[in-house]
Amino acid sequence: MRRAFFMLAWGAALSVIFTSVAQEPDPVPKSFLGIPLSYGNDPDVEARIDEVIEQYRSTIKGPAGGAVEPSPQTPAQAKDFLWWQKEVGLPIDSKDGRKITLEEMFLRALKNSTQIKVFSDVPLIRETGIQEAKGQFDTRAFVASAYDYTNDPVGSLLETGSADGRFTQSQWNNEFGVAKKLATGADVRLSQEFGTLTDNSEFLTPDPQGNSRLKLSVIQPLVNGAGVAYNTALIEIARIDTKSAYLEQIRQSESHLLEVCRSYWALFLARVGLIQKRHYLDGAVRVEAELNGRSDVDAIASQLVRARSAVAFRRADLIRSVREVANAQDRLLSLVNDPDLAAWNSGELIPIDPLLTSGYPLNYESFSRKALAQRSEILQGIQGIRAASIREKMSRNQILPVVNLLLEGYVAGIEPDNNFATAWSNQFEEGAPGFKVGIRVELPIENNAAKAKLERRRLEMRQLFNQFKTTVDTVLLEVKVSTRELETAWRDFQANLESVAAASADLNQLKARQELDAVAVTGETFDQKQSQSEYLDRVLDSQNRLQAAEMQLAMSATVCQVAVVGLERAMGNLLKTENVTVVRAKAADGLPILELQKNAVSGDGKSRPSTGRKTP
Repeated sequence: MRRAFFMLAWGAALSVIFTSVAQEPDPVPKSFLGIPLSYGNDPDVEARIDEVIEQYRSTIKGPAGGAVEPSPQTPAQAKDFLWWQKEVGLPIDSKDGRKITLEEMFLRALKNSTQIKVFSDVPLIRETGIQEAKGQFDTRAFVASAYDYTNDPVGSLLETGSADGRFTQSQWNNEFGVAKKLATGADVRLSQEFGTLTDNSEFLTPDPQGNSRLKLSVIQPLVNGAGVAYNTALIEIARIDTKSAYLEQIRQSESHLLEVCRSYWALFLARVGLIQKRHYLDGAVRVEAELNGRSDVDAIASQLVRARSAVAFRRADLIRSVREVANAQDRLLSLVNDPDLAAWNSGELIPIDPLLTSGYPLNYESFSRKALAQRSEILQGIQGIRAASIREKMSRNQILPVVNLLLEGYVAGIEPDNNFATAWSNQFEEGAPGFKVGIRVELPIENNAAKAKLERRRLEMRQLFNQFKTTVDTVLLEVKVSTRELETAWRDFQANLESVAAASADLNQLKARQELDAVAVTGETFDQKQSQSEYLDRVLDSQNRLQAAEMQLAMSATVCQVAVVGLERAMGNLLKTENVTVVRAKAADGLPILELQKNAVSGDGKSRPSTGRKTP
């Protein structure tokens, strides 16, 4: 009966050792007889996190008391003062031009950017920590073999039965088996021993002999180091770290796309500047030609010098502008890292996205609430607090006394003539099992290391909560600044539009007055002739003012475009707005990769426009 029971115990031990559940513990947040099976999310910690978030929600108020609505519409005449927008979409030089959109650049960056690939490898690297943490529960096979020869002087008749000679003994011991740590913290070891023994003693019988022993031992912690929750805590921490790494990938990717956006519109602005400078260089050349034509009539030397100076200055400025376009294009290419564009890079990249020419509804409260719910930095802070909570619970366990339960049972056999094979068979057929039950208690007296570790974990928890509040403050500040930046950029665009309209009207009136005066003059006097050259001189000044106003208008327009994307990024909404998801795949070398892919159609079946192409 006892032998049958012991055989059942061995079978149960083997099934526990080799079962997949024991090998890869994945406990659910429940308890057994009051003992937690998983630390999971601490309700008290979650309540503190919710309390912090709710405090910020209750204090969120928009600038000037709530929603901020810019002027509803830019004047319809805006298109009349954006004459350069159509020319931006055409090749400036005789080289081939390649039209691009911001959405296309986002797609190419998501697929090819080496920087985004660096960010995408971080979660995969952290993910290996889960498997590494599970390694503590790996099943281990072991084999040991040793030969021991003894040759001692005889000091007792009990050794050999004779006081003469020496005691000699030859012993060969072998052991093999499996060992495993269970999720409860128990160390289970099942081993089979066999060997041979012979000596010159009269008391050894049989001599020589073969022996065999099958042994099962279990050491189960009862206090310190006990429980599924404690022993699987490192797995939970590794999973939390992996989630945090995925959030970091999203944060870094959104920041990179924002840089792509800035570079895209910087290229747009550089091309606008080049077009404008060429246009006004041609105007200055015409004025210089007219003044040279009137050098013998009414143009004075100082006017000719100013005209030549204006032409020279605008020509030099044009040369710098050509370099700015090239630098902006190279900067965009370096961020995208698309090999197709790099191989093609023999012509112009032509941005063709339309400018934002209508109002953008702003609501700081709504934006801030979105940021609290989905901004990566805030979600990372929550994950960090959860991991710290688990570490604190582990430290509380480690401060407890060590109480280990020892269970061991065995069956053994013996056979003459070194026949250990028959001895192995006899261990299941003769006699009864032996067993051992014990307990080991170790009470810490000073326990300085464990106490210091627990205090450190508690201090870290307090630090993480303060850091979490700092993160939320920083995020909400960034949302507020981004909201104001977009509002300011829009207001600036409207003001610059009025400035361009005024400067354009001034130049047009000046030209009209010049033509009217030229027609009205019949008998020209010297003073009347001189007035024509003065008109040309004033035209140069008016051109300079209009060129500066148009450049400011272009700058404010591109700032609006970047501010829209910057606001989406501040809310942690950029990848979601672009309908980008993380897809797991396998590389050619067999390693996993994470790819950011843009879905053409959203989950509700509706197409989603790109932030870069959207005109709110």
